Amino acid sequence: MALKKFPRKAIGIILAVAIFTLVTILVPVSKDGLKPQGRAALAVFLMAFVLWVTEPFPAHVTAFVSIIALIISKAWDQTSVLGVFGYDVIWLMVCAFILNSAMENSNLGKRIALGLITKFGHTSKKVLLALIIVNFALSFLIPSTTARAALVLPIALMLTEAYNATPGKSNFGKLLMLFNMQSNEISTSGILTATAANIMAVGFIEKAIGQKIFYSTWLIAAMPIAVVGMIASYFIGVKLFPPEVKEMSSDVMDKLKQQLRDLGPMNREEKKALVIFLVTVFLWCTDRWHEKWFGMTLDPTLVAIIGATLVMLPKVGVVKKWSEVRIPWDLMLFSCGAYAVGMAMDKSGAASFIIKSLLMKVDLSHASLFKIYAIVMFIALYSHIIFTSKTVRITILGPTVIAFAQQIAPVLGVDPIKLTIALALPVGFTICWCITLPPQSKPNLIYYSTGFYTVKDQLIHGLLTVTVAYVLFLLAGPTWFKLVGIWV
Repeated sequence: MALKKFPRKAIGIILAVAIFTLVTILVPVSKDGLKPQGRAALAVFLMAFVLWVTEPFPAHVTAFVSIIALIISKAWDQTSVLGVFGYDVIWLMVCAFILNSAMENSNLGKRIALGLITKFGHTSKKVLLALIIVNFALSFLIPSTTARAALVLPIALMLTEAYNATPGKSNFGKLLMLFNMQSNEISTSGILTATAANIMAVGFIEKAIGQKIFYSTWLIAAMPIAVVGMIASYFIGVKLFPPEVKEMSSDVMDKLKQQLRDLGPMNREEKKALVIFLVTVFLWCTDRWHEKWFGMTLDPTLVAIIGATLVMLPKVGVVKKWSEVRIPWDLMLFSCGAYAVGMAMDKSGAASFIIKSLLMKVDLSHASLFKIYAIVMFIALYSHIIFTSKTVRITILGPTVIAFAQQIAPVLGVDPIKLTIALALPVGFTICWCITLPPQSKPNLIYYSTGFYTVKDQLIHGLLTVTVAYVLFLLAGPTWFKLVGIWV
């Protein structure tokens, strides 16, 4: 059996080394273009990408290989690479699993999971749909994709236990995590205030044209695409990975209902866990008033640390000792390595160089508005593959696309203000469609850390979903966007 697997693994290693070598040798560098460290970062990123997909090593081993390659190739300095282990996303993931342990130890998570199953769980598909709807609803309440992921993760993990879903084997568990991750990001794309990156996108446009973009304009224009895109993602997912629990028998459902009844009324430990979770959610929901209340803003990671501290605090919390906390450290190490690779692409300027180079190559001769829009949206939507931050991506894409729109407006003979909105606002709608690789956002890393799906699973499902989104954006441009007033 090992002999049969060896050639596939060997091919992955050879291909990764070959790509790293070719990029290092053939890609040119210059003072005004791609810097040497940018080329090195690109080489490491592509090498890591091949290793993630072909999986010749366990994910955490690839992380160590990537870290070594970043340092030796001078893509990023050693202090910065190793400093990723202290990034807020890593702390957030640790705290999310501590909070999950609190829900498990207190039986609160079991109560919520059984409640969802007995209400919606007659089929596994209904449970998946219920969690998707929960994510969309939370997007209106909690203005952080990271906070929402940390909130929903414990419930999702308890559901996988209730359905006896094994990481790496269960399609139901795989879809549960993939759909939670995707619905978190996709729902955010439809709400202006659901993430800081959306607000930044509007800020760039308003500063450039002196015209306000309203919350309602964003919601009406972007939310239909988010909803249709998530519906498409659902059907793509169940087609790729058919959930094994299709319909629950009445006998099994009766046993689950009995388990819920056996829990009886909420005990003291559950009440303590619930209060801590409500405090945590309250702080996540009210971040816009923190400065007034506390003299500082408590960001989602700090709030998660506060919640994790409370659940472990003697006489206050429900986690009595550290051995009760279950943290998948191998996947944490993968997250550190993957995030370091992505951050090196950002810090070295490789990511921004690629984006600007692509836009500069747009042929304006005989180009129609729709053709330019299609090219800009393609770059905006698929560029998430080389970024690990929505804010960094919009910081690069926003001003670049606005400048590009104002440059070509005279060529097309259209109003520069209208063209800026027609190109830059839809670009803002794409910022949260970052769903194809684990390091592209914090929620991606959080859900990947459960071990229920592989990088390859996420890549295939994510690319198919993003491609559907691209088609939706193309269709919406001259039709829906025109109807709501954001098209030339």
